[in-house]
Amino acid sequence: MSGEAASVPKKAYLYFSNLDGIRAIAALMVVLSHIQLQGNQHQDVTEFKNFGKIGVTIFFTLSGFLISYLLLEEKKRFQKVSLKHFYIRRILRIWPLYFLLIAVGFFLYPAKGSMHALWLSVFLMPNVAFCMKLLPDMFDPIWSIGVEEQFYIFHPHIFRQKKVQNILYTLTGILIVLVTLNLIVRYYQYQSHFLLNLDQFLYFTRFDDMMIGAIVALLYFNTKNNCFTFRFQAAFNLLFNRYFQMALSGAFIAFICLFVYKEIAQGDLVISAFSALIMVYLCEPGNTNAFLGNKVVTYCGKISYGIYLLHKYPLMLMLYIVRNYIHPASTFWQVVIVYLGTIILVIILASISYFGFERYFLRIKGRFQKVTQTKQAAISE
Repeated sequence: MSGEAASVPKKAYLYFSNLDGIRAIAALMVVLSHIQLQGNQHQDVTEFKNFGKIGVTIFFTLSGFLISYLLLEEKKRFQKVSLKHFYIRRILRIWPLYFLLIAVGFFLYPAKGSMHALWLSVFLMPNVAFCMKLLPDMFDPIWSIGVEEQFYIFHPHIFRQKKVQNILYTLTGILIVLVTLNLIVRYYQYQSHFLLNLDQFLYFTRFDDMMIGAIVALLYFNTKNNCFTFRFQAAFNLLFNRYFQMALSGAFIAFICLFVYKEIAQGDLVISAFSALIMVYLCEPGNTNAFLGNKVVTYCGKISYGIYLLHKYPLMLMLYIVRNYIHPASTFWQVVIVYLGTIILVIILASISYFGFERYFLRIKGRFQKVTQTKQAAISE
C-alpha cells in the first residue's frame, strides 16, 4: 500500500499548446502597433493604435481563460484551491521582470517619471499612473501587468465555492455589474470631469475582458466534467465543430478589420468573446493549428512576457539608428530596418530575459504548481 501511495503523482499535467501561439500573436500585434505609432508620432495612425488594443484584449482574455481553467482543474484533482501557492506562483512569474523594468526605467534609462508614478507602480497600480499620463513612454506597457495583478487579488477566492455552478453565477454577476457600470459611465462621461476620468480608468482596468475568458473557461471545463446542467449546452458544443469555428474565425477577422479602422464602443468585449470562444476549439486535443503550432511562433509565445514588456527599448534604438544614420529619402529601407530590426532585437532581448533571468524564478515557481504545463515535472513528482 505504501508503494502504491508513493507512486501517486503529486502534480497533474495540463498543457494547451496552441495558446502559446495566441500569446505570440497578441504580443507581436502590440509590438507592430507601437512601431507604427512611435515612427509616425505626428501623423494620424489611430488604426494602428486600435491594432495594439486588440492584442492587449486578447492577452487579458487569455489570462482569464487559462488561470480560471487551471484553478478549476486544481480544485477537481486536489479538492481545493491553495491560495497561498497561487499567489506565490503569480509573484514568481510576474514580479521579477516587472520590478526589474521599474528599477531600470525609473533609475537608469530613461531615469525619469514622477515619484507618484514610481510609488503607484511599486504598489501594482501602474494603470492609474498610465491614466494620469505619468508613466514614461519607454516602459508604459507595465500598466496592463498592474491590471492583471489587481484581478488576481480577488479572482481565485471565487473558486473556493464548492459548487462549480455557483462559481459560474458569481463570475456572470460580476461581469454584468462591470459592463453595466461601464455603459452608464460612458453614457454620462461628458457631464463631469470626474466621470470622464472614471471612464478612462475603467477602460484601463479590464476586468470584464478577463471575466469573459473565465466564464468561457468554466463552460469548457464543464463539457469535460459534467459538473452541472447547462441549458445552452447544445449551442456551446457547436464550438467543437470545425466548420462552425471556421465561420466564427471569419466573423472575428471581419470584426477586427472594422475595429482597426473605426474604434467601436465596448468593442473590446466583442473581441474578448470571439477570442475566448475560439480558444475552446484550440484547446481540444488533436486540434492543431499549422501556424500556431509552428516552432518559431510557439517559441515567441514562450517568451511573450518579455516581448511585451521590453519591446520599446529595441524599438527606440532602431528609430534612433534610422533617424541619424539612414538617409531620409530611403523611406523603404527605413521601414524595413525599423520593423525587421525591432522584431529581431525584441526576440533576442526577450530570450536573454527568459533564459538568463525569468527561468530562475520559473523553476522555483514549479515547486508550488499542482497543475503543471511540464509533463516531466508532473511525472517526476
